[in-house]
Amino acid sequence: MWRNVARLYARTAWVMMLDADFMVCTDVRAGLTRALSSIGKGKSGEIGELARSGRAAFVIPAFEYVIHEEGSDWRVFPRDKKGLMELVNIGKIGMFHQSWAPGHNSTLYDQYYAASPGEIYKVDAYQKSYEPYVIMQRDGPPWCDERFIGYGGNKAACLFNIYISGIDFFVLPDDFLIHQSHPYAEETRKSERKHNRKVYDDFRKELCLEEMARSMRSGTLYADVEKNLRDECMKTPGVPEVVLENLQLEGFKHD
Repeated sequence: MWRNVARLYARTAWVMMLDADFMVCTDVRAGLTRALSSIGKGKSGEIGELARSGRAAFVIPAFEYVIHEEGSDWRVFPRDKKGLMELVNIGKIGMFHQSWAPGHNSTLYDQYYAASPGEIYKVDAYQKSYEPYVIMQRDGPPWCDERFIGYGGNKAACLFNIYISGIDFFVLPDDFLIHQSHPYAEETRKSERKHNRKVYDDFRKELCLEEMARSMRSGTLYADVEKNLRDECMKTPGVPEVVLENLQLEGFKHD
């Protein structure tokens, strides 16, 4: 709910979906401005056009200190990619939540490490558990579903909805976030995660059926903007059977 409230009252054209325990370490505004101002032919121009048209959101890679106690003081966090890479290379900092790789590994951290300044790249390995921190347009993208209570599933569900709406994710190569370490109520989180996992499964099936039906009625199912919808929903358990049987999508098969 609070993500929706914050977005509703935002006074900027672009907003960041961010948790309160993260430090924005770089000048993200500058990176976003460069991406949005790219015009003309070539990869950068295409990404800029997609972003201006509302079909792109930008991922800010998230990191954490490997020894969590070392990440409690945000004042010592690196403030540029060079400083970040020095700590990555000696093993002090790594991908956020390495213990749950599906949450962030679609960002392709090795590609981020190797990217040249300004070399934005597309997330081409999206999967349902991916939950990066993104910058997106305030107006246009779907709102976050509010059925989730507690920890787990809510951000992934919000991003799933955004992704199947036709918005692709692109990584800003010069920016990053670092998690500020703090204690967790692990037993509570474990219980909430278990409950929300089922809620998320039900949410994806429900949303996919609604959106596939909408796309069929409007005759846009095979349009480029519906590619993410087709790809993700036709591998969501329970959806292909209903689509093929009840919506009578003749000849539509998931590769």
